Amino acid sequence: MKNLTRDSLVIGIEEMYKTHPIPDLPNFKIVPWSDQKTILNADVFIQSNIISQKNKKLRKYYQFILDSKKPFIVTEQAVFRRNAHKAAHPDAYHRYSWSSYFQDEGDYNNQNSPSDRWGRIQREQNIEIKDWRLDGEYVLLILQRPGDSSLKNLLEKYGNYETFLTSVISDIRKYSNRKIRIRLHPLRQDRQLEIIKKADISNVEISSNKQGSFNLSGGTGLYEDLSRARVVVGFNSNALTESICEGIPTFSLCPSSMAWDCSNTDLSTIEQPIVEIARLQWLSNLGYCQWKKEEILRGDPWLHLTSTKEVT
Repeated sequence: MKNLTRDSLVIGIEEMYKTHPIPDLPNFKIVPWSDQKTILNADVFIQSNIISQKNKKLRKYYQFILDSKKPFIVTEQAVFRRNAHKAAHPDAYHRYSWSSYFQDEGDYNNQNSPSDRWGRIQREQNIEIKDWRLDGEYVLLILQRPGDSSLKNLLEKYGNYETFLTSVISDIRKYSNRKIRIRLHPLRQDRQLEIIKKADISNVEISSNKQGSFNLSGGTGLYEDLSRARVVVGFNSNALTESICEGIPTFSLCPSSMAWDCSNTDLSTIEQPIVEIARLQWLSNLGYCQWKKEEILRGDPWLHLTSTKEVT
């Protein structure tokens, strides 16, 4: 962030900036691609989501920002989603970070955060942090929406979704004889079922709880699946943060997961997972990942992200 000040010109490209509000400050502007003069004068860019699997029409804007070598802010949906509002709602939360929304690639400037924001979010969304437990019937494997940007690292590691499924299920079965229940993501379930069929997976159960909650969370169906799960396994699904809040030992398979700091990470321990992981600091840090519209308009996340010794 060298030479960055709080008055630096922050530009979003209109054609690819969606959903999330920006600060109502004179140095923040959303401009069309045709306004090249303003775009080229930007000190910082702001974008929604990351390049990942974006289509060709949008990809050029994300690539332009990467090629500029200038710092950029990434906005994304909230972390806590059980009783969250849709993004258009004024009380919805939005993530703000540098460079990526992945917890290991982006920078939320949130290490060792105080618990005040988490406490407010917990009250607003009525989130209960349950005691850790180690009971339940099955291993719950959480799937994610095919084509989603969150699968970037999954595809880099496994090549395709089918290989991910077969590899993870094979690893689970090396160390556990428990039933495996697969929970489909609420979106593009037809594609997920095609992937499961193509992967030639046998002796697994597909959850019948297929409904979702306005694309943000699994809703009541997710909590029905969690209620009898002994452990939860997933790549970097946001549902993993919810299973940790439920007190279920959770295995995150990628450090990009927002649940990583309170997760088990080695499937060889699936029958003897670590429990009693301290969660307050993790929750407190996540509280400083996300902001309401009124806070964003006021410039709070911008002030937070730039609150380093290199920024004046």
